Amino acid sequence: MFFSMTGGVGEVGESSMSATSAVRLQFPEGLRVLVVDDDQTCLHIVGRMLERCMYQVTKCRNRKEALLLLREDSSRFDIMLSDLHLSDINGLKLLEIIAFEMDMPVVVI
Repeated sequence: MFFSMTGGVGEVGESSMSATSAVRLQFPEGLRVLVVDDDQTCLHIVGRMLERCMYQVTKCRNRKEALLLLREDSSRFDIMLSDLHLSDINGLKLLEIIAFEMDMPVVVI
């Protein structure tokens, strides 16, 4: 997989991109990612992008569901990716709860 300098994403070997206009990236396969977003479309797109990187993706539409999964067994996940503007909580508040209760890297977008 590569990301082009013009913002496109494609598979290695596609003839539409030259080697000089693409940056090859290596992703750590199997990373277990919890994605939290209340926008179903964004959740689907981000999930698909991460799955193309060979990540194991679990998707949640709200903080309640995410916290339930994390409190059951936070070791199921390596990292959490959360929307900043969730309908039921601010993403930074969710980050604060997770930082207080468990040791897990969180990316808020």
